[in-house]
Amino acid sequence: MSETLTADSGMDALTHAVEAYVATAQTDLTDCLAIKAAQMVFENLVDSYHGSAEARKNIHVAQNLAGMAFSNALLGIVHSLAHKVGVTYGVTHGRCNAIMLPYVIEYNSVVTEKRFADIARALGLNGATNKQLTNSLVEAIKILNGQLGIPLSYQAAGVDEKIFLDTLDTMAEAACGDPCTLFNPRKTEFENMKKVLRCCYYGTDVNF
Repeated sequence: MSETLTADSGMDALTHAVEAYVATAQTDLTDCLAIKAAQMVFENLVDSYHGSAEARKNIHVAQNLAGMAFSNALLGIVHSLAHKVGVTYGVTHGRCNAIMLPYVIEYNSVVTEKRFADIARALGLNGATNKQLTNSLVEAIKILNGQLGIPLSYQAAGVDEKIFLDTLDTMAEAACGDPCTLFNPRKTEFENMKKVLRCCYYGTDVNF
C-alpha cells in the first residue's frame, strides 16, 4: 500500500479500537482486543508508513484485533460522521476518522473519561489523573497524525468552507441516524452533532 493508504487505514484501525473500548456494548473480551490493537498501532504504524515489512505485518494483526473488537462492541460517532462526510468532503474514510478522533474523545470524555485514561495508561502516556491521561491521549493521536501527514482539521485538509457550511445540517442529521450513534457513550442529538462537526472542521477544542 502507498504511504497515504497505509496511514489512513492504520488510523481507521486505531479508531476501531478506541471506539470499541468506550462503546456501550463493550465487554471484557472486546476490551482486551481493543487495548492490544491500540498498543500495536501506536508501536508500529509510523514504521509501517515508512515501509517496514515487520511493522506492516504487525499492523495487519492490529487491524484484525480491532476488527474483532468493534464487530462485537460496535462503534461511536466518529464513524457515524465519517460514514456521511467522506464522500461529500472528498476525504477518505480512514482520514475522516483520524481527523475527528481527538475531538470526539474530548466530547465523550464528559461521560467516559476513565476508560480513555485506561487506553492512555496502556500506551504508557503521562498523567496523574484521568483528565490528564485523556488529554495525553488526545495529544498523542494528534502527534501520530502529524507523523503520518494527516491534517488536524477538515479545513486544513482542504475542504471548502462553503461546502462545509452548506452541508453541515444535512451531515449532522444523517449522522444522528447512523446505527453507530446508538452505541456512542455520550448520547448525541442534532445540535451537539453539529457542534462536534464544527470543531472537526475548524480545529477547535470541544468544551461542551
